[in-house]
Amino acid sequence: MGRGSWQRGYALDSALRSKANLVTVVNVPLAIAVAVLLWHSLDWPLIGDAAIFHFIAEQMRMGAIPYRDIYDVNMPLIYVIHAGIVAIGGMSDVAWRAFDLGCAAAMSALILMLVRPAGRALAIHAVLIALATHLLLGPYSAGQRDYLMSIVALGVALVSVRAAETPEPSRMNLVVAGAAAAIAASIKPTGIFLLALPALGMARLRWHDVIWTAIGAAAVALLMLGLLAAFDALWAFVAMLRGLIPAYASMGSRPVYDVVRDTAVWLAPVGGLALAAALTISAPKPPRERVLIGLTLFGLIHLFAQRKGWFYHVYPLGLGLTCWGAWSLASLSMLRSALCVTVTAATLVWLVPAALTQAPSYPALRTASAMQLALQSRLPPGARVQVLDSDNGAFLAMARTGMRQATPHIQWFSLLLAGDGVRKDFITALNAEPPAAVLITNAQWPQESGFDAADRWPAFAALLASQYDLAQTGDDSGMAWRLYVRRGHAG
Repeated sequence: MGRGSWQRGYALDSALRSKANLVTVVNVPLAIAVAVLLWHSLDWPLIGDAAIFHFIAEQMRMGAIPYRDIYDVNMPLIYVIHAGIVAIGGMSDVAWRAFDLGCAAAMSALILMLVRPAGRALAIHAVLIALATHLLLGPYSAGQRDYLMSIVALGVALVSVRAAETPEPSRMNLVVAGAAAAIAASIKPTGIFLLALPALGMARLRWHDVIWTAIGAAAVALLMLGLLAAFDALWAFVAMLRGLIPAYASMGSRPVYDVVRDTAVWLAPVGGLALAAALTISAPKPPRERVLIGLTLFGLIHLFAQRKGWFYHVYPLGLGLTCWGAWSLASLSMLRSALCVTVTAATLVWLVPAALTQAPSYPALRTASAMQLALQSRLPPGARVQVLDSDNGAFLAMARTGMRQATPHIQWFSLLLAGDGVRKDFITALNAEPPAAVLITNAQWPQESGFDAADRWPAFAALLASQYDLAQTGDDSGMAWRLYVRRGHAG
């Protein structure tokens, strides 16, 4: 090696070491902030969507079958996951918190493996940013479907990279990539777009590579369909895809501007890394980086395909930007790298203290506790109760008291979106086998909060008036509920 080459190599190594030292300096306080956020998150309760799925899991334990006996618009794997958690840990907050932390550990390991070739300090930086983003989103983000799907998406990216970085792509990597994409789609339908990741990393796409990827996806799809058929839920699942899903997709859609604005706030911790990715957008891209860009594009498609832009929809985009941005930092100049990590540090200085000093308030949990006491005082465990709620705590109260759902309708949207025939069948079912009680809340999404869906439905209001007494009501921070007990069943 000539003297000039040696000097250039030494200068490059020195620059990389300086950059690594810079990132390490930022990682130390960042790690402390993440540790404090993690400590404060240990008492996160079971709340939000998790309570709905735990309720469905409890109904499954009693023999109910999703899609057939419980109307919902989610993919089958999420019910399996929650059924497993409930079977192992019951309805406890501790079991749910342990599951979420286990998912965070899996996410961290996958990010480390994806970004490690760029440098250890950068890989650790990416992990800390991902953890900070998750923890700052709060307890409603724990175990969210998009979060779980994003972890699987990281796995698809990792095996896609391994397939692309080998001279002859391994058939097993491609099969695993296809299988993992299908698993992601079994949590959220948009996961099927992850099938494109292996192709993005390859210099030349060959038909037999596509076939091996498709074989992995088909194997998982057939397994899922087989399980649905075995539990007599397949045709009900197909009916849900054809009926409820299209109607649900159009509900609650938000303007693009609102989605972009809120996404910028929720993904603020990723801002520095997003800047790093933007600053290298025109540079040549090795296979690994192409896959990470593909992961980010998938996150963007996923976000806007939802049409609602809720906070947990940002997970795939956030993790894609985190990995791509951390990888991009390695190729930036020292000055630009300093700018990016300064943006990160300033953002977290702004966000973390506010998150730590804000007193938690969970009116849905207080409402759930009040409804739980009301149910326990008036009905025996296993009593048939018709619940209609969205996210005001009734599902948690039902699950923790062991009540059995009377009809497949658990949320108002399945009745509000349906035609007159479905609503007539609902009333007919209640009249044919009246439940011991009816528990409704004012969470009647997609309508505004209130009791109009019940009070202005003459057949339902007449049924309640003729057979039930209003036993108890409650209202906590605008979360109101009514418990009607059938005459002769009052405790």
